[in-house]
Amino acid sequence: MVAFAEWVRSEFGLGTGPLTFVVGGRGAVGEVYRLSVGGVEFAVKRPFRGVDVDAIRREALLLDHLAAQGIDVPTHVVASGGRLVVEVPSDLGGGSARVSHWVEGEPVGNGGSAVAEQLGALLAQLHRAGPSTDEVPPNWYTTMVPADEWAALVQRSVGQPWHEALVAREGDHAAYRSVVDRAGPGTGPFVLGHRDFHPDNAVIAPDGSLRALDWECCGPLDPTRELAKTLVQWHVLGEVIDEDAVARTVTAYVEAGGTGVVRAIDDFAMVMCTETNFLASQIRLALADAAPDERRAQARGEIEESLAGYLPSLAALERVLDIATA
Repeated sequence: MVAFAEWVRSEFGLGTGPLTFVVGGRGAVGEVYRLSVGGVEFAVKRPFRGVDVDAIRREALLLDHLAAQGIDVPTHVVASGGRLVVEVPSDLGGGSARVSHWVEGEPVGNGGSAVAEQLGALLAQLHRAGPSTDEVPPNWYTTMVPADEWAALVQRSVGQPWHEALVAREGDHAAYRSVVDRAGPGTGPFVLGHRDFHPDNAVIAPDGSLRALDWECCGPLDPTRELAKTLVQWHVLGEVIDEDAVARTVTAYVEAGGTGVVRAIDDFAMVMCTETNFLASQIRLALADAAPDERRAQARGEIEESLAGYLPSLAALERVLDIATA
């Protein structure tokens, strides 16, 4: 691991001085390490799969834009030759690596209620600062897995630990599909933003405010739909709704000049799509014989969490809507 850290230091021109390197975390798409060089902190990311270099370049441009407006975000470090992603030598494990500046803070964990106001304020700031775009959000955020493909995944899951829970959620899945089909992709106005802003992708800064991390999914979004998605992912677990936190987040968002306005159940289409599409992707991974055992095990854990808490019923979402519009 020390050899890899030294390679990163050299390749990305991180300077001299004492070096420390620790594992920062492991998610669904890759590993993160915390690298300190001469007292300066960096995040080193090693994705499990190949990366879209053009997408990384767009991410870097957006983060530079937000940083120029005074928002603390993990801007990228450029390697020699202007590269944002560098291939790792095979003797160091292969794959690729990229580096960003470390954003200091403590994990949010289950403390979403304690930072409800900060959440609304930050989301409003990101929506105000995000560049406008004519680009429409891609299918991951606007459509669900086709019904026949979903049925095939349910059938392939027979005998798996999650099958019974998956079948039990078929009514909710059908209700989601009805809303998503009616809502369509939206008509804008769209801005460039985070699109994956859940508690695991945020930290509480030393001053008590929030910071958004992990911008790999950034791109065009409808601010109203991201606001609705954020309310669900931060303040709803299954059928349990932190009603006070929902109200405080919406109030803070409005007071901070947020541009989104939740008015109807159709505004929750984005979270319905992303949660079900992610669940489908993890089922595929867990069933993939060729996938590494460690990644398949991680996918099984994601499936269990999704079915247990991340797919609220339509009735629960309607209660969130009532609070957001009160």
